[in-house]
Amino acid sequence: MSPTLMAVEHDGLAHLAAWLLAVYLVYLQGQVVRRVQAADRDAALAWGLVGSLAAGTGIWAVSLLGLVAERLPIEVGYVPVLVLVSWLPAVTVSALTIALYARRAPRPWVRLVGGLVMAGGLAVVAATAVESRVLAPGVQWSPALVAASLSVTLFTGTVLAPSVRDMVRRALPLQADVVVALVLGTAFRFGQALMVSAAGVPEEARCLSVGQLSGATLLWLLPAVALVVCVLVHVAAVLDARAHRMREELRRHLDDASEALDQAVQRDALTGLYKRQAFEQRLAEMLEGPGAAIDPPAVLRIGLDGFRDLTERYGDAFGDLVLRQLAWRLGGLVREHDVVGRTDADEFLLLCRGWHDEVRLAHVAQRLVEAMRAPCQVDDQDIRLTCSVGVARHPASASVAQLMAHAADAMLTVRRAGGNAYCVYRHGMDLDGTDQVELQRELRHAIERGQLALHFQPKLRAADGMLAGVEALLRWQHPVHGAVSPAVFIPVAERFGLIGELGQWVLDAACRQVRLWHEAGADVPVAVNLSAHQLRQHDLEACVREVLRRHRVPARMLILEITESVAMDDVDASIRVFDMLDAIGVQLSIDDFGTGYSSLSYLRRLPARQLKVDRSFVRDLDTSHDAQAIAGAVVRLAHALGMTVVAEGVETEAQAAILRDLDCDELQGFLYARPMSGADLLNWLRQRDPGSVSRFAVHNEHADQAVPSAWSQLEMVN
Repeated sequence: MSPTLMAVEHDGLAHLAAWLLAVYLVYLQGQVVRRVQAADRDAALAWGLVGSLAAGTGIWAVSLLGLVAERLPIEVGYVPVLVLVSWLPAVTVSALTIALYARRAPRPWVRLVGGLVMAGGLAVVAATAVESRVLAPGVQWSPALVAASLSVTLFTGTVLAPSVRDMVRRALPLQADVVVALVLGTAFRFGQALMVSAAGVPEEARCLSVGQLSGATLLWLLPAVALVVCVLVHVAAVLDARAHRMREELRRHLDDASEALDQAVQRDALTGLYKRQAFEQRLAEMLEGPGAAIDPPAVLRIGLDGFRDLTERYGDAFGDLVLRQLAWRLGGLVREHDVVGRTDADEFLLLCRGWHDEVRLAHVAQRLVEAMRAPCQVDDQDIRLTCSVGVARHPASASVAQLMAHAADAMLTVRRAGGNAYCVYRHGMDLDGTDQVELQRELRHAIERGQLALHFQPKLRAADGMLAGVEALLRWQHPVHGAVSPAVFIPVAERFGLIGELGQWVLDAACRQVRLWHEAGADVPVAVNLSAHQLRQHDLEACVREVLRRHRVPARMLILEITESVAMDDVDASIRVFDMLDAIGVQLSIDDFGTGYSSLSYLRRLPARQLKVDRSFVRDLDTSHDAQAIAGAVVRLAHALGMTVVAEGVETEAQAAILRDLDCDELQGFLYARPMSGADLLNWLRQRDPGSVSRFAVHNEHADQAVPSAWSQLEMVN
């Protein structure tokens, strides 16, 4: 009759520690096996020894932790000598495992023999650990559980391990090591747990090794020792792997260096075109040759407009595909003896001769402009880019340096003008570039130096002459040059990336002035122009909300004007931005209407409340029936779409009368007032109404109530 066995309690923390350690040591063994496979004989032996010691220590710790996790109802202790003895078979099993898996393709019988030895060795480790608790009477082993433990270990080593490795590496190549460690570590831990469970303790047994190593001591000592050893070996394996990769990469580079040296010096790796240095060498050879005077060479510098925006949107890899396709296209356009090169990321170079006059050379440049703007098919997308072409000719540009620099100056001139064109260099063009560089440098400091200011031009209701709002206009008072026209400094700001900062300053200053007017007793809606840069910036919504909140201005007091050409440049993006701004509550206006290329189907989708007729139509109203017809059509169109119409540039009473007859809603121009400062506008209002400064509202069907209620709601919130 079998004796009654003691009831066993389980320590969940110890079981968890044993399982995590089992998973980690399987992962570590995999790293060590790779190092053995990648190293030479001496290094492989060293890695095998170090890995065996580390992984063996882990196996030893897992077995003992599994034993400690099973708590008996009696006090127990562990004999230190037997605990240490159980470490030796663990190291042996680890060495055998590493040696077996380091072989590229072990035969089935080798794998079977190795599995049997591993199963037996792990059983010895577990049995020795169990016997380190000296009990009287001794433990009662369960043959069924022992057999089950051996079977699980044998199956794990001979069948599960190789099949799981192959399957996981095909399905999850990047996570293979972790998944394999989880599966095999769990199987290994299960086998060890079965072996420990097979050792039943009789109910009447007493521990004779009480007072020696306690389970509590082993619970923190074993994981600490095992982790220190394993982590040190793991770090060494990672560093060795990195060093091995670096050695292999260095060897590969050295092998390829001799063959690729000439190619690397002469050709661009992405496009296969000449690099700048090689291009200039070919140009120098042409200039030094006897035919330079008879057949003068010319340099064309081709800059891709908007290429940087393309890479920011789609990524550098996508941009490389576009560059490669455009390089092939450019190569197909030129003659056999022409030289094509690439300089900066978005610029190509063309060296040609045989064009004896500037007119024929201009035809070549025009062909390049037209060819480069044809769509590129990249990743199933049609990509359209324009280009700016600068042309410099010999002998007007005498040297290599002059030809290259002058072609660049001409190209930059085209870019300043909007791109998608060509320009032949003229003397003095580089001086203009120098002036612009100096101007942008001073413009960067204009805000902090207090040189910028807003002036405001009133907009009056055509029906009753009451103020409908004002337009904010940016002015720069330079300490040396005096008043600098926006037509001069705005293009400079756009060219040198300052337009976003200027636009934010204008928005902030306009809202600050609205608040000051409100505190003085006048509620005046202000219109601010949005640049193309601002319309496309990702944080526009947050910027608008923040400036309204900071100055405590109701959203309906702010009108954002976007020119027709900018709004139609990317219609889908404009619609998204308009919807977002409309949700804030600001009013939206289409500026310079009639000068762009609006589609009515797109125009009706934009949540704009206002159209501004361009001053070019207003100027000819009293002399041109065509101008009157266009203005009348714009008014009728806007009213049909539920928009109000503002006519800007009104300078004569005749123009104003015609606009009123056409039912134009608001008028703006020198006939009524020139742009003035915020304080002057307040005085202008008082002069128009000597009694008091009235509150003016946004012109809509609820004009008398809309703005005051907005201010009152805002005051309650604040």
